[in-house]
Order: sequence, then C-alpha cells, then structure tokens
Amino acid sequence: MAKKKKQECPPLPMWMTTFSDLMSLLLTFFVLLFSMSSISKEKFLKFLQTLEFMWGINIIKETKPPSQVQPGVNPPVEMYPKPEKWSEVRNAVKKAKKTFSEAGIPVKEVKKSKEIILRLPADYLFDEGSYIPNSKYIPLLKKVCNILKRLHAPIRIEGHTDSKPIYRYPKIVDNWDLSLLRAIYLAKYFVEWGFPEDKLSVGGYADTEPIAPNNTPEGRAKNRRIDIVIFVGEEKL
Repeated sequence: MAKKKKQECPPLPMWMTTFSDLMSLLLTFFVLLFSMSSISKEKFLKFLQTLEFMWGINIIKETKPPSQVQPGVNPPVEMYPKPEKWSEVRNAVKKAKKTFSEAGIPVKEVKKSKEIILRLPADYLFDEGSYIPNSKYIPLLKKVCNILKRLHAPIRIEGHTDSKPIYRYPKIVDNWDLSLLRAIYLAKYFVEWGFPEDKLSVGGYADTEPIAPNNTPEGRAKNRRIDIVIFVGEEKL
C-alpha cells in the first residue's frame, strides 16, 4: 500500500513578517519611553495593564497571600481577641472609621454575629474596571492597616461588584475576577505593611451579595464595595 504524501503547510504571507517586526519595535519604543520617566509601583502596574490590554497576554502574575483562614469561613476560636481586648477593638474600629471619614471616604460600620464590617465604596479606592488601588489612598490604607494589625484579630478583605459585565481588560474575565483581584491586591499591601499573614484572608463575591438594587446607578454604586471584616468573637461587642 502506497504511503500518503504529507501535505505541506502553505507559506505565511510576507506581510506577517513585517507586522511582527513593527509590533516588536512599538513594544521597544513604549518600554524606552516608560524607562525614561519616573517610576512608581502604581504607575508601573498600570503600564503593565495597558500592555496586557494591547497584546492580550498575561504579564502580571498573581499570588494569593497565604492564610490559615479560608475565605467565607469563620476563623478558629483561638484566633479571636480575648475579652480583655474588646475595648481595644471598639476603639480601633472608631479610629479606623475616623481615618476614612477625615479623608472624605464614606465608611459604614456593620455589626454582625462575632464580626464587625468596615464597608467602603470601591469607586473611591479603584478606577473603573481596575484592580490596582488608587495611589492617592495608599497612605490612608496604610494608616488603617497599622490600626487594625495592633488588634491581633483576624480579618477578611472582601471584594464586591455590581451586576454590570466587565469588558475593559482581557485579564479580567468577569466580576468574579475583578472582585477577587481587588481583595488580593489590598491584602498584598496589608502584608507588606506588616499585617500577620496567618490572620488575613480574602474573598471575591462578584454581584452575589448585593446590598442595594442593581437597576439604578445609586444602587450599583453601593454594591461596588470593599468590606473589611474584623472577626471579634463577641456578639454584644
């Protein structure tokens, strides 16, 4: 039986070579422009986001902060503050709220069983469609982190969105990605500022836990939020 001849692949059009060379030159040009400017961490991350959008590739690699507290699960009892520390918890929450309020960020305190939530509007902390915290509020977030880490209480940083689909970045597939990445990036900063990793966890809930209707701009703005959940272990705190 005669062997079948292997079909040769058709040659690529000549313009593909020119196009790939042009793209490489453009990338080099942008990198040179950026290298000549002053570099900050926030600007560099936004620059990488732009390249991801242009090229449709992943440049920034995500690493989730290690944690002994699983997202959505209450931490073990031994991790809660002791009763003699409850007054410190109340004072720290008041101080954190005051810090946000003085910076012009509306913050709401929500008390639930064994936890206190500091609820922040995400539109202040992030640009639309972005998971990189606004550099304007980085010093403020560091102050709040320093307040909370003195409590030795476990916290969970939760990201929430409205129900509108995400189209801006190829890296962000949907609101699940956006909400989780926002929480992760805030947690990374907290770890850099000395918050104990074993008392820190993150969660991304997309639009599954709305606190207002999603059929109005005002309602959607309320649903786009960051919740800092402080586990206090006392229902009457």
